[in-house]
Amino acid sequence: MSLGLLRVLVLLGALQSLVNAQSWTTPDGFLSLTPPAEKTFQALPNLPPQFHVLWISQDQSTKLGVMQVQLPSPQKLIQAAMEEGLADEIGGKVTRLPTRIVAGHEVLAMTAMGPQFACTQAIIQDQNQLYKVMAITIGTAADQQAVDQFIGSIAISKPAAPPAAVPPTPPKDGKLDLHQISKTAGGVGLILGIGLVVYFAMRRKPSQPA
Repeated sequence: MSLGLLRVLVLLGALQSLVNAQSWTTPDGFLSLTPPAEKTFQALPNLPPQFHVLWISQDQSTKLGVMQVQLPSPQKLIQAAMEEGLADEIGGKVTRLPTRIVAGHEVLAMTAMGPQFACTQAIIQDQNQLYKVMAITIGTAADQQAVDQFIGSIAISKPAAPPAAVPPTPPKDGKLDLHQISKTAGGVGLILGIGLVVYFAMRRKPSQPA
């Protein structure tokens, strides 16, 4: 092997390692994205079961997270109902963002501004699995560029399955409320994530002398 070829192979290997280091992937390998900069964000430990990861900025103003929820049915959720659920959770108006298609999957995006904080989230459904990429911001110091890069970096490894020819079998009791399930999915995890951030911030404060 020539020295030139060896150098090229070493360079390619280094570039691949750099790409891998800059990518975060869900445990099932379905979804990956670019994590925020380590200099300004840190990943939190001891996450709730539905969260795979949650990053918080050093100034506590921006929180970026990914969660996964198992749905009771593979039927397609209702976007308007998910937006309604987000509006109820945040106590503010929701704006629908353009839908992207990634590997055949719809990436439904929405943003909401509440009295205390704002939330932007992208939602991907794969059969009965729901993935949420979330950004929660507080105050005018929030890193909007980090939010946009985080949400915009979503990549999906599994191509979307073709639509089923036969509708999914409803539950035995026949009481599947798709609107309510969609509404819950739109808001789920928001308060949980904020509560975890508040808890983490409180732990970092020095204890007061008795």
